[in-house]
Amino acid sequence: MSKFTWTIGLVTFCLLVVSFQPVRADMSRSKVKKAIKAFQKEQWDDALKDFQDALLDDPENPTGHYNVAEALYKKKQYDEALKSYEKALATRDVLQRSKTFYNIGNVQYQLNKYPEAIQSYIKALELNPDDVDAKHNLELVRAKLKEMAKKQPQQQQNQHQQKQNRQKQQQNQNQEQNKKEQNRQKQSQQGEQQKQDKKQQQKEKQQGKQAEKKKQLSKEEAERILQSLKSKEKENQKQRRVKVRGKRPRVEKDW
Repeated sequence: MSKFTWTIGLVTFCLLVVSFQPVRADMSRSKVKKAIKAFQKEQWDDALKDFQDALLDDPENPTGHYNVAEALYKKKQYDEALKSYEKALATRDVLQRSKTFYNIGNVQYQLNKYPEAIQSYIKALELNPDDVDAKHNLELVRAKLKEMAKKQPQQQQNQHQQKQNRQKQQQNQNQEQNKKEQNRQKQSQQGEQQKQDKKQQQKEKQQGKQAEKKKQLSKEEAERILQSLKSKEKENQKQRRVKVRGKRPRVEKDW
């Protein structure tokens, strides 16, 4: 593919602007000269500052906005450059308007606004049909759009496949996460069940001990009662024997 042409001409106040106020003319020209020197040395920050300072002396000057746009473009501040170029279109100079449209097309290309860039190059050629750079860039952007149109179905298919892959990956992650959660819950339930079983075993064991102790106490109590009854029976028998021995036989008198 052919190399894209970036022809950006630096326009100065001294070439196009003749509307300076007499008091400010020398000061403004001095700022512009300083800005041009910085621009030629590729000192974009200094050039931008000096162009902006010069523009303060004549804020409505289209060429001043054009020069500010040039510096902004060099700094790759394309959105800001586009705004300044659009203000520069206020010029009545046909060739300057053509050059401004050309540079607007370049900015729009950098911003991936290809249809807009095509329209800007067309406007530049309407004002200056001999602009070979505008013709070159126009054909280049048109070819790029055609190439993009051919690739679009494949890109859409690739995007669809990528989307499906992401969804499948997410589904697998969700399934894995759910599986881990289920295992965690299962382990938690098993642990809780083991605790309950152990607690129940301890309870049953304690109840068994208490029942055995109660049974043992009942047996001992029964033995004590039985022993007490035996003791009482022996005592009663003893008392009965004593009464029998102590009773004398009665002798009846024979009258």
